[in-house]
Amino acid sequence: MRVLAVVPARCGSKGFPNKNIAKIEGKTLLELAVNVGKNCEVVDDVYVSTDCVEYENIAIKAGANSLGLRPKEFATDTAKSIDVIIDILNKLEKKYDYLVLLQPTSPIRKPEDIKKMIEILEKNSVDASVSVCEFEEPHPYKLKTTNEKGFVKPFIEGTTSEVPRQSLPKIYALNGAIYVTKVDVILDEKTFLPEKTIPYKMSQNINIDSEEDFIFLEAMVKKNRVEIYK
Repeated sequence: MRVLAVVPARCGSKGFPNKNIAKIEGKTLLELAVNVGKNCEVVDDVYVSTDCVEYENIAIKAGANSLGLRPKEFATDTAKSIDVIIDILNKLEKKYDYLVLLQPTSPIRKPEDIKKMIEILEKNSVDASVSVCEFEEPHPYKLKTTNEKGFVKPFIEGTTSEVPRQSLPKIYALNGAIYVTKVDVILDEKTFLPEKTIPYKMSQNINIDSEEDFIFLEAMVKKNRVEIYK
């Protein structure tokens, strides 16, 4: 079994410039992602995918490999991560069984999480596993939209918000921390989330989309409410 981890780190963020190299406890989010992959005993190789020389150098210094900067078509705002990964897989001479995607902006994870997710795949004969967190508010059953006359109606037909919270079905949100997918499925179906994807439930994560998210992460780490693997 061969496992490839890829850390995608484009430098063109507009909402929070250079968010991938924002530092928490002396380490950039990019370094943290590389370290998780490097220190997982089942991961064979870690590669960085970036359009920035500075990012590439940081990742390589942390122990990642690189195929060079991304082609221009994969360095735009509209470029899809799946296309970036397929490009890498097609260029690598070594073949892998599993692909692990580690986004720098979802830093609350540990090497053992990756190992457990791959074990789940091996034991259950499924094609992928994705990290999720339970999502409570706002529950989709409570969401509303309007009809053609402008009146309020349920966003999801047939649901009602007028039930106790405990009676609502549990739902989960992708937390962005870890995606593990069979390489042959990625190449065939061009997705990280094929039909046979099993959830890996985590207690929490903080996805860094804005500077406010990062400030919240810093506060949570300072109060020992979350742990950052370094």
